[in-house]
Amino acid sequence: MQILIPKIAAVMLALSSVAFMGMSIAAFFGRPDPISEMNSPETEDFTFEMGAPPSTSWTVTAKVGEDQAPKEHPTAYAAISDALNRKAKSSTDSTTAVTELTTRIREQVTQKHTGQQEDITALDDRITELTRLAAERDKLWQAKSEELQTLMVNTKDVRDQTTKRREDVVRLQNELEELRTDLYRLRDVERILTDRLLRLQLENQSLEQRAEQLAGK
Repeated sequence: MQILIPKIAAVMLALSSVAFMGMSIAAFFGRPDPISEMNSPETEDFTFEMGAPPSTSWTVTAKVGEDQAPKEHPTAYAAISDALNRKAKSSTDSTTAVTELTTRIREQVTQKHTGQQEDITALDDRITELTRLAAERDKLWQAKSEELQTLMVNTKDVRDQTTKRREDVVRLQNELEELRTDLYRLRDVERILTDRLLRLQLENQSLEQRAEQLAGK
């Protein structure tokens, strides 16, 4: 029994040694080739330089970005790992920046849209008021014109009031001229405000389309 136990232990030790050797060989031949990894698309933004023999160190340097200082590592795999980690961090930072920019643009679009809606409402109200005033002025102008025509036709029948009527005619002519001026000015303001409303509506439509595009991203 005492002889059997050492034999069993020796066999187990031999089996363990063989298994460990197999695992070491598999790990050595199964790991990725560092040179291939250095030339892969994932590390194309970095350059790798091997240290002078007998050193096994490698130096990795970023081709782009703010941090382009060379960094030395004891092995090629450590240099590759550093490059991949730095690239992952750069991608994360870029994604965060794009997300923040998108958020700011959406907020600006929302604020602009709200402000323009208020402007459009105010312009609509103003145009409605000016249209009403223009209609009233036009109606008054027509009435004054008819009154003037009547006075001019009946001048012969009211000789005793010639002086007064002439004063009325002059007054009405002046009022008529003022009404014409006011009407022209109101119509010009109405045209300007209508053009501005149209531009705001077009700009608002463009902002809504931009917001929809950003929302789809």
